[in-house]
Amino acid sequence: MDDYLIATDATIDLSGELCEQLGVKVIPMRYMLDGQEYSYDPVSEVFDSEDFYGKLKKGLPISTTQITPATYKDFFGEIIKISKKIVYICFSSGLSGTYNSAVIAADEIMDDDPECKIIVIDSVCACAGEGLLVYLSAQKKKEGMGFEEMAKYVEETKSQINHWFVVGNLDQLKRGGRINAVEATIGNLLSINPILSIDSEGKLKVVEKVRGMKKALNSIKERYIKYAYKDEPQTVMIAQAGAMDYANILADMVRELEAVKEIIICDIGPIIGAHVGSPMCALIFKGENYKE
Repeated sequence: MDDYLIATDATIDLSGELCEQLGVKVIPMRYMLDGQEYSYDPVSEVFDSEDFYGKLKKGLPISTTQITPATYKDFFGEIIKISKKIVYICFSSGLSGTYNSAVIAADEIMDDDPECKIIVIDSVCACAGEGLLVYLSAQKKKEGMGFEEMAKYVEETKSQINHWFVVGNLDQLKRGGRINAVEATIGNLLSINPILSIDSEGKLKVVEKVRGMKKALNSIKERYIKYAYKDEPQTVMIAQAGAMDYANILADMVRELEAVKEIIICDIGPIIGAHVGSPMCALIFKGENYKE
C-alpha cells in the first residue's frame, strides 16, 4: 500500500474520536463571534454547541474566514514530515475560497520539494456530506487503496454524495443573505421550513418549502427512498445543529429503510452553523447524482 495520508478541513463535522479512528488530518478553521476570534477543529477544540447556537439566536454578529495559503502551507508542511504524499479533500469551492488557497500552497510545496505529491480535490460537498466523503475514502484506504487510485475514487464519488437539509429558523439564512428579510419573517410566522441541497457546483440551493419540521423530515426521508443506492448496505449520516430531537426522529424514520447499514449522527460545528443557525437537520447518503 502506498504511504500517504488523507487530510481535510473542519467543515467535515465528524467527531474528533471518529477523525482519529479514520486516521485523517484536519486543518482548523476560524470564525469571529461577537468581535472575538475563535479556532475550530473537531479533534483538538471543544465546541459548546448549546452556548454557540444560543448566541446566534440572540443575533450576535458572526463571520467565518477562509484559510490562507500560508496557513495551508504550514499545515501541509507538518504532514509531509510524516508522509510525502497527501490527498486533501477540501470544502466546496462553491461555498468558500479555501480550495484555491489549498492549491496555491500545495503547488508551492511541491515546487520546493519535488519528492512531495499533494493532490487537492474540491469535494463540492459541505458539512457531513464532506464528512461522508472523507469517511468512505478512509475506509477504502484501510482496505489497501493506493494513492493515485484514491484520488480517482474521491473524484468519482463526490458527485454521488446526496445532501438534504432542513432549517427550522430562517433568521441566520437572512443574516447571511441567503433569503431576504420579508421571506424570513413570513416563513418563521407560518412555520415554513426550506429544504436545501448542494448543487453540481457545490453551492447551496433551496429545493422545496415545507410547512412544519416533521413534514420536512418526512420529505427528506422520501428523497433517500428515491435517490439512494440500494445495491449494498451503506453508512448514512445525520447532521444536526441544536436539533438532536429532530435528528433522532429522522434516524428512526430511515433506520429500517432498504440498504441502511448504520447511521452516524454528527454535530454541526461553528463554521457551517454560522450560516444555517439552529435548529437544522440534514440527511447525507450515497446515491444518484440528483437534479431538482
